[in-house]
Amino acid sequence: MLFRSKDGGASTSVRITANEALPAGDPLAKSMQVEGPAYEEFEEDGYGPQEILSAWLRASEDELTATEVPLVSKGTAALSKSVGFKAAGVSKAVSVVAEGDGARDEFYVLSSLSSTSSFKTVTGEIRCVGENVDFYVDVDPAGLMSDGQIETLCAEFDEMAGEEQELLGSISDVDGNGKLDVLMTEEINKLGAMGGGIITGYFYANDLMNVPHSNRREIIYTMVPDPTGSFGATISDEFAMSNLLPAVLPHEMQHAISYNHKVMLNGGLPEESWLNEAMSHLIEDRMGYNVENPSRYAMFLASPSTYGVVTSSSPNLMERGASYLFLRFLYEQASDGDAFLRELIQSGQKGVENLEAAFDGPDGFNEFSHFMKRWVLALAMTDRGITQDERYTYRARVKGANGNWQGVCLDCDADDNRGTVLSGVNLNPYYGTHNPTIDASAAMFFSMTPPPQMRLTGTSGGGNFAYLIRTQ
Repeated sequence: MLFRSKDGGASTSVRITANEALPAGDPLAKSMQVEGPAYEEFEEDGYGPQEILSAWLRASEDELTATEVPLVSKGTAALSKSVGFKAAGVSKAVSVVAEGDGARDEFYVLSSLSSTSSFKTVTGEIRCVGENVDFYVDVDPAGLMSDGQIETLCAEFDEMAGEEQELLGSISDVDGNGKLDVLMTEEINKLGAMGGGIITGYFYANDLMNVPHSNRREIIYTMVPDPTGSFGATISDEFAMSNLLPAVLPHEMQHAISYNHKVMLNGGLPEESWLNEAMSHLIEDRMGYNVENPSRYAMFLASPSTYGVVTSSSPNLMERGASYLFLRFLYEQASDGDAFLRELIQSGQKGVENLEAAFDGPDGFNEFSHFMKRWVLALAMTDRGITQDERYTYRARVKGANGNWQGVCLDCDADDNRGTVLSGVNLNPYYGTHNPTIDASAAMFFSMTPPPQMRLTGTSGGGNFAYLIRTQ
């Protein structure tokens, strides 16, 4: 395999040559670059409406942080005293309100994928009151969410929100109610339809500022199930409740917690987008809702040389898959994975520097280049029967209390309600001469019968490395 450990800059060119000449006329005598299957079933560049919105939100938050002063927290966000995850059932602390019986409030909701001034006013009715979260549902039209759906989501997330704050740190509390609000509205479905896909939800730090269209509260916005496709893409009740809604809640809460600690408490800048998103995808896993991650990293595994871990802009679907896999590996390698995540959130640093400072592992394994070297070995050897050495493989994934898989499998049926089947990282056939281009913090993998001698040359200063793994 070849990989580039540098975390930034342009792609690097590498040349691999064998000392044996190929037969005259052999079609493989020419330079080749081979990679994984095409992505006809996915967005061409990996940017669907969710990724476009996330890129805009994170960039806007950078600008907000530079120009606006956040509202002052009026208290410390409440933490649930009961933090064990429950798969089903209603927490004793949760009170479900029947539709039509709850108090109402007005909210500003984004109505454009690209405008900082395009909002729609939505009337939300409170449908569930918990210790850590309150759920509001758009009143127009009626019947968007049943009492049973609200009950299930609210009970699970109320407990999960307490656990997530115990793990990472608290959210801010600019409205003084000690809670996180959730607004479920079809306007999020319509926002996704503008981009030709689905947006599951978002957090926006604008709501923590004294600026126009701020809701002046901690809030996550989510889509609603839409079995008839009335508001955009058709989203069945079953898929929304099994995959989309339970995962987006802890994901977006991580963004809220990160912003509170990085900006409001430490007075710094928001976390870099690639690490911010990696954290949110890992938190989906850690909180018991890992069902959406396999489809993301399956796309990365098909073309790992094209999509690096560290990105200068907001990551696309494949880059999110890469950064999740990378951070999950470090979480498993750390002496205390939960402490590692907490330090990433609560430190005043960001990006690669934050990663290196927060990681507490074995001696001699504390720099980004070290992380990359072991991680690409894990990608190559996990689930291939080559080694059981935990330094170079992922832990076997396990089922959590709610029946969902936690952790990583690279060669398996993902069992993710999407039909995703994983077959490991793409192995390019090798013979003769290759001139591949490898993105920064990315890798290319080959299956080969090595000749007696090989020569590897690369761009000067490109940070190129190569490993040869014997499989038989």
